[in-house]
Amino acid sequence: MHGQEEVTYLHPALAPILEETYGITVYQEQIMYTAMNLAGYSASEADNLRKAVAKKKADALQQQRKKFVSGAVQGGIPQNTASAIFDQWETFARYGFPKGHAADYAVICVQTAYLKTHYPLEYMTALLSVFKHDNDKVAIYIADCRRMGLDALSPDINTSGLDFEIEDRLDRPAGIRFGLGAVKNVGESAVETILKARREGDPFESLEDFARRVDLRHVGKR
Repeated sequence: MHGQEEVTYLHPALAPILEETYGITVYQEQIMYTAMNLAGYSASEADNLRKAVAKKKADALQQQRKKFVSGAVQGGIPQNTASAIFDQWETFARYGFPKGHAADYAVICVQTAYLKTHYPLEYMTALLSVFKHDNDKVAIYIADCRRMGLDALSPDINTSGLDFEIEDRLDRPAGIRFGLGAVKNVGESAVETILKARREGDPFESLEDFARRVDLRHVGKR
């Protein structure tokens, strides 16, 4: 890609199909085109091959291997080359996409990488809120925040909302306040009850004040 290594193909007939991906099968469509151009598959047969590779079913793959190698040999492709092509497909099957699907993922990757780089506080706050019910991911993302130099602030009964929120501070950069909705076994109904009591009065001064002002029938609900 950068002129440091020559692109090679298992057979010259693969060049028009794999040129844009530098000789490597990346998209499911490339499997179909290869089968049609090298082994005489019809479009529907090539789609069946695509499905067999994608689903990784051993019996279906074995049948398709025989069909592809036989068709490729009849088309003038050496048998060992045809087998090597199919070997690559079986490896590809571990993680292969249609081209359109891959393009969508690429766009999302670029967009989120841009946001994380240029708006790290906002991006990580949104990410944590989206996955607030997944404790394992929350732990990973909070560790990521700290690695990025962002302050992850503990849950606070007087300042936390349902979701993670950006909290401005006078004496230091803004941080990310832990959302009450991400606290294990604390349901949204309980959080809304707490927030309602907080909106209607002053900050909670003590556990006794909290118990007096909040409807305890609701805060125990998940």
